[in-house]
Amino acid sequence: MVATVQIVEKNGTAGTNTQKDSGTVRFKNADNSTVNTSDPMVVPTSGSDYSYDKWLRLKVTVAPDTNLTNLKCYSDGSIGFGTGVTPYAKAVATYATPSQPTTIAGYATLASYTSGSALDLGTAAVTGTGEKGSHAVLMLKVDSTASAGTLTAEQITFSYDEL
Repeated sequence: MVATVQIVEKNGTAGTNTQKDSGTVRFKNADNSTVNTSDPMVVPTSGSDYSYDKWLRLKVTVAPDTNLTNLKCYSDGSIGFGTGVTPYAKAVATYATPSQPTTIAGYATLASYTSGSALDLGTAAVTGTGEKGSHAVLMLKVDSTASAGTLTAEQITFSYDEL
């Protein structure tokens, strides 16, 4: 049978899942998956404002016939947020309560992850159902050089090979 795979956003100390397939992940100054205008990112007068990190993971709800391999996450390589607004990403195996980073240490720009050089979420074969692979942890950094206003949407892609 063909696998059914969802993308979930995890929040809170327990890692509560919210399904995000073809959905919106909103960077904000709060640890929740709600897509609203509460707790917005702000353009600081100096320095930077960092969003809470967003923990995304693949969740298999119908198991593949054999397995899934090469779990990946990537952007189109061109982020259109403008000067002073940069999304970052990293892969993390074990969930931790989302926090508000104060540095980009350990992250790489999301634009650096493309289909030809994707963020590796696990190459080993996975079977069965449940959450699989590492988490794609994303965060947004807004510098004092940014312009205020609502940003246009950007797309990220999750991919895998199914056997």
